Amino acid sequence: MQSRTAAKLRNGPARYPAAAVDGERLARIFKALAHPVRVEIVSSLAACSGAFCGDIVRGLPLAQSTVSQHLAILREAELIEAEENGRCCHYRLTTGARALVEGAVAGLFAAACCGEPEEAGGRAARMGACRKDTE
Repeated sequence: MQSRTAAKLRNGPARYPAAAVDGERLARIFKALAHPVRVEIVSSLAACSGAFCGDIVRGLPLAQSTVSQHLAILREAELIEAEENGRCCHYRLTTGARALVEGAVAGLFAAACCGEPEEAGGRAARMGACRKDTE
């Protein structure tokens, strides 16, 4: 016997508010922030105007190649950007990094439960239905 939630997911994608972040971009953002080292890098860059790669490496107990891999994931998620100057790279948060993360979180929690549109007074009922589907 399949749950109603499984049937809804199989029959069509969940409907999100117009302002919600698309699923792939949402996943990239959360993947980028899913590792403590990357959170540390973002936090450090948020506290200053940026840093050179060597400075970031010296601040972490990791090899330069490992830090570079973490930086690449953060760049792919559009959370940081790099300005190359010869062999040196200066990293900084992108202008919209904070808004990007806040939008991703808001988009995730704004999704209608079980793919159903928002109805007056219906959120609590839908949440109850979702709980029953998982029991």
